[in-house]
Amino acid sequence: MSASGPGGAGGAAPAPRRIYVTDCEGPLTKNDNAQEIAARFIPDGAEFFARLSKYDDFLADVVHKPGYNAGDTLRLLPPFLKAFAVTDEDVEAFSAEGVLLVPGALQMLDETAALLPTFIISTSYTPYLKALCALTGFPLDHVSCTELSLDAWQMPDDEIAWLRDEAVRVMERGLIEIPCEASSAADLSPVDTVTVARLDDLFWAQMAGRVSGALVAAVRPVGGGMKLAALEEIVAAEGVEGVGVMYVGDSITDAPPLAAVKAWGGVSLSFNGNGYALAAAEFAAASPDAGVAAELAKAFAGGGRDGVEAAVHAWPKPEEGETPAGRALARVGLVAEEPEALAEASAAARRSVRGARIARLG
Repeated sequence: MSASGPGGAGGAAPAPRRIYVTDCEGPLTKNDNAQEIAARFIPDGAEFFARLSKYDDFLADVVHKPGYNAGDTLRLLPPFLKAFAVTDEDVEAFSAEGVLLVPGALQMLDETAALLPTFIISTSYTPYLKALCALTGFPLDHVSCTELSLDAWQMPDDEIAWLRDEAVRVMERGLIEIPCEASSAADLSPVDTVTVARLDDLFWAQMAGRVSGALVAAVRPVGGGMKLAALEEIVAAEGVEGVGVMYVGDSITDAPPLAAVKAWGGVSLSFNGNGYALAAAEFAAASPDAGVAAELAKAFAGGGRDGVEAAVHAWPKPEEGETPAGRALARVGLVAEEPEALAEASAAARRSVRGARIARLG
């Protein structure tokens, strides 16, 4: 925002307006709540979810399916939850039981919210975000996330039986492996090309005209482009310019808002990010706890993007062969200056903090 206005010439310029916006799973919590719901209620559910997640990556990042966003795995899962008799109460009770905070996340939220208007944009389902807010005291009206209602749908018995059989068929196929430069199904292995074709047929042909197809269409995950749309709504409502935004994310669903904030001149920070997040962000942090985010948020509150860059360049780095300690446990930097080192550190921290199973998902 302009420094002119009330108190302009001859008076102190008003402080620039800045906001802090963060993803939930990754920067704040260790969970992959949707995967955990699948694991709890669907046979072989964790592996089933992993297969849907890789298919989601293919649709969003390779073929750019119209109307489809990264994170729309959360559209693909609900028909199967319904088929296995999962209720809204089941999801709410399970989500409330298992919120796992990244070390230091509660303190980080408190400290950052005291400095800046703070918001969460998450692809996760609403019950999980309600549980997080109940645990941390974070205001739910500062959260954007994916609405889910299973009880509102009635599924006939024959469709339930069919979907349960289809879940078994999905598990008979392996995880799709996506080559780095893939741009179509033709770039996949022959086996994975067949897997994609079968999933395409299941979700976009066989489900059409059924309750399952209507449920897929009704769920609107806040991921990818929808995360960016949610961020733009917050920016407009808060009356802040792009340079006044700090956004923290870690996965493919955060790539659009990270890229946008970078283009706006704000602070785009990959926190223990995967390749998608690192490719979109300007800054990166790899850390076993959320303290680094709190320190960079403080630098942003005081000095904007330049303040963060100064803090990043001043961050202690262990000498070769030295065991890091204290603040040096976190590796921070500009992605353009040390892409390989930050990618390696981020991957290691991602596995350490969230576990290998979650780290492999997009």
